Amino acid sequence: MAVVAVIVLALAVVGWAWLQERAKDRDSAAAASCVGGTVTLNVTVDPDILVPVKAAAERYNTTKPHVRDHCAQVAVNPQPSAAMITAFTSTNPWDPALGPQPGLWIPDSSRSVELMRVPGLIGGTPAPIAVSPIALAVPDQLRQAMETAQVHWADLAKLQQGSLSDIGLTQWGGLKLAMPSGDSALAVAAAVGSGVSGTDPLDENAVHSGQVTSAISLLAANAPPVKDTAAALADLAAATDPVAAPVHAVPASEQQIRARNGLSAFRPSENGPVDDFPAAQITAAWVDQTENSVAGLFADFLRAPEQSKLFTDNGFGAAPPNTAAVPVKTVLTQVQQVLAHPVLGVSSTVLLDTSSSMSTPDGAATRLANTLAALQSTMGVMPPEFGLGVWEYSKNLDGTTAYKVVTPTAPLTDAQRTALAQSLGAVTAGTSKSDHTYPTVAAAYRNAVSNYAAARSNTILLITDGPEDDSPVTGDQLLADIAAAGDPAHPVRVDVIVVGGPGTQTLQTLTQRTGGTYTKVTSSNDLAFGTAVSKALTTP
Repeated sequence: MAVVAVIVLALAVVGWAWLQERAKDRDSAAAASCVGGTVTLNVTVDPDILVPVKAAAERYNTTKPHVRDHCAQVAVNPQPSAAMITAFTSTNPWDPALGPQPGLWIPDSSRSVELMRVPGLIGGTPAPIAVSPIALAVPDQLRQAMETAQVHWADLAKLQQGSLSDIGLTQWGGLKLAMPSGDSALAVAAAVGSGVSGTDPLDENAVHSGQVTSAISLLAANAPPVKDTAAALADLAAATDPVAAPVHAVPASEQQIRARNGLSAFRPSENGPVDDFPAAQITAAWVDQTENSVAGLFADFLRAPEQSKLFTDNGFGAAPPNTAAVPVKTVLTQVQQVLAHPVLGVSSTVLLDTSSSMSTPDGAATRLANTLAALQSTMGVMPPEFGLGVWEYSKNLDGTTAYKVVTPTAPLTDAQRTALAQSLGAVTAGTSKSDHTYPTVAAAYRNAVSNYAAARSNTILLITDGPEDDSPVTGDQLLADIAAAGDPAHPVRVDVIVVGGPGTQTLQTLTQRTGGTYTKVTSSNDLAFGTAVSKALTTP
């Protein structure tokens, strides 16, 4: 028995020692796995997607992840995407009201990523974690009418300025589409621009065209005022009489719209914008390598199929395979500029040289005939909210006055188009070889400032094959007169097209100082000439 007792005691001692060693090994392994301590990844998300992301973060934290000898955890902070764009692109110190500077940012859309894009601040191409199409929140009666009429994005500007009777709603008046500042309105405006121009996504050339600027401006200029998207959706949902309501439609994501009882979502059938909630890894100085690694792992965790139900249960679609194609930053900022400061087209006064040299044959017709044809052709594609007028000039056209008003500048109503067509048909070249270009430009400039057309680009287009100015007004005097007549609140752009003539440095300087264009073409019987006329009269 004593031998047995000794053996048992020996085994107990050995077992205890073995257990102690195992515990030490476990403690050492645990300590080694978090030798760097705990690292916290700060994730800033758009409030719209806070609930599922926060739930995913809690799920991730329960896995007790170890990254680069650190214990990792994720902290989620909701902040509006617009506020974060301002903070990221500002040179001011970080605003502590926005919470800690994030290592991962999940905004509402790839448009927001594009707007905040600063070289070196985002690593790689942010991949989306969920999706919700952008649509219009509308009463169901309006949705049905728009779907029946197959309304496209490009139609919204026309409905905004016109009447919903065009789609069968005779009592509604025009479409009261609110355009609150924010991503959804920006997305809709860009979609309208794409629809009008036929470019998807909207590009640099299209966004500066007169048609796109006019369409986006009509959305903004005629939009009923609202505080923000949330308030507009609440007011629209609470309206008892949708016909008489101050707002008929509000841009929003389908997820936001579904959360409001009484509202329907209308989305044109063609490709449209989406909120795709991209996970952008921040590579700034405040994010170390470990936090960056955690950001990549958590972004992958969010996109994993196991997390999909967190998003679908909250009204989102699962993560799309690719990032949505969006306009580049310069295009988006131009759309924002037009939304903030609508330009309802161009109001232009054409100064038409009718000195004798304009009767020079140029192809099958004269320079003047080709010029009149280019004006008529351009007028045919100008929207009715654009303005156009024509002066002809040479020398002593009206007594001792060098110019004569052919048709005063006014919006292109049917009556104005008829008046312009008739008056242009009667314009002929005179017998004077010389002209008084500079006094005419100065007079037209003063007239444009005095009769400024609000919410439009006010311009003067000079078309000449000279000038051969023998007036007492020198080039320096012209520039001084224009500077004296200028009004910062009423800017007037001067564009110049020189056809086969020498032009002058004075006119080139004048276009530079007023933000205009200076174009020299060798012939009026050329596509380049017609393009120059069209651009000058349709580019805001």
